[in-house]
Amino acid sequence: MRKATTALLAASGHVAATVGATVRRSLRSRAGIALGLALLLGLDVIGVSQPTATVATPNHPILPLTRAEFKTSVGTDHGLTEPVTIAFSTAMDPASVASMLRIEPATDVRLGWNDADTLLTITPTTHWAVGTFHTVTVDAGALALSGQPLPKPARAIFVTRAATAVSLAATDLVAGKATVGTDFLLSFARPVDPTTLDAALTVQPAVQGTIKHVDLPGDAADAPVTYRFVPSTALRANATYRVIVSGARDTNGVALEPAALTVQTLRGPAVVRFRPFANSTDIARNAVLSVRFTERMERRSTARAFTVKAGGKAIAGRVAWAENDTVLVFTPARALPAASTVTMAVSTTARGASGVPLGAASRATFKTSNGSAGSGQASGGPAITGGNAVGGGNWAAVETYYLGLMNCTRTGGWVTSTGHCSSPGGRNVAPLKLDRGISTYVSRPYARRLAVGADCSHFIGGNPGDRLRRAGYTSYRWAENLGCRSGNPRAAVLASHLFFQSEKSYGGGHYVNLMNAAYDRVGIGVWVSGGRVRLVIDFYHP
Repeated sequence: MRKATTALLAASGHVAATVGATVRRSLRSRAGIALGLALLLGLDVIGVSQPTATVATPNHPILPLTRAEFKTSVGTDHGLTEPVTIAFSTAMDPASVASMLRIEPATDVRLGWNDADTLLTITPTTHWAVGTFHTVTVDAGALALSGQPLPKPARAIFVTRAATAVSLAATDLVAGKATVGTDFLLSFARPVDPTTLDAALTVQPAVQGTIKHVDLPGDAADAPVTYRFVPSTALRANATYRVIVSGARDTNGVALEPAALTVQTLRGPAVVRFRPFANSTDIARNAVLSVRFTERMERRSTARAFTVKAGGKAIAGRVAWAENDTVLVFTPARALPAASTVTMAVSTTARGASGVPLGAASRATFKTSNGSAGSGQASGGPAITGGNAVGGGNWAAVETYYLGLMNCTRTGGWVTSTGHCSSPGGRNVAPLKLDRGISTYVSRPYARRLAVGADCSHFIGGNPGDRLRRAGYTSYRWAENLGCRSGNPRAAVLASHLFFQSEKSYGGGHYVNLMNAAYDRVGIGVWVSGGRVRLVIDFYHP
């Protein structure tokens, strides 16, 4: 068998040598010889490959990186300290990947891998830039553990969240202005570092205070985080304040954009006047006192701030309010001391209805009469006259006539159609006294205006209270009746009074005014023009 094999191999070598010489002869003969040689060599391989060879196949073939299934991640509103990841389908060389890593904008980061070296985690050492488009790239050429290079880049793309916004607001506003007792709210879109707030918050002009966290029950997780700045003392009235937050940081350590709020505080109330007027003399000992303010007042604090003293001793009395809480009325519990200096005062602890304190303390003094409790001027205003019209008006006699008609009805009588007073007296009320100043400066000029202008209105050039105040009569207790007729002046005012008197059955306004015991004096004006008769009656009490 061995000899046969040797002979076969020898033959083969001979044939081959012969073929090498033969192929030079022609292309056709060369093609045929090549085919024959292939068959012969094939037979030769089969002959020498017994038994059959085993082919080895790797259990886990290495995937070429052209088929690596890494992902490009894209995100928005990304947290400033939140990491990003890039996944690979095969184990990577961490050192090679680190060398091929690019981050835009440049950021210091820490790299981490899972145990299989297939998941890369990129974490900022501090935080990503705020509100910025970021790109994290592993460039092509980074090596797998197998040594194969990454054929194309792997990326993570994201936009970080916006900066933490802060809004500022005053807690107590009236018509767009802050009260002096207001606090300020600081609301943040995300949690902030509370240790940075004290230094970050300033108020100009300087205001001391404390910052307190506000717990809002039931708020959603994304609700603003709110703090309250509580001033230690009340703000100044009629002042401009600027609240600034600059330098605060959120819990990621990121500085917040500065924010500011400008507010104007309300103007403080002021005293308009005291009654009796300052420096008045010979004031009745049973006079009612009052003080008028520029705006509505808070009753309790103002009543406590108001004092009346005579000879250094406090005067007890009752406080009431009028004219929509703009006038404090003080009725002494007993007659004021005779021939004494009385001081009325209001301190700055009085507060307006808006909470703003009185802008400045105010005081006034007057002197009481030396007589009985009812003697002297009731209010320190213009002198009172009784019985006759004064001031020299053209129709003064008619004014005096009308005063008699009015006091007849007022004291319990009844004016007849002939102008006589039937059953006078019987009603416990003092007759009205004619006031020279009101007649001269208020009632008569207005009667003239109405007659000349052929008008009949309470509200030409203001209301009756405006006309009285312009003449120096500033009490809140006033009323006005008008008579608008024509013909004989005396007959016209009688007809007007009979009409006023007829209102008794239903409580008409004219009748109520003339019967009101709150008034102790009256101004009367009569004027005739073009046959028009105008009667003006202004009732008053200081």
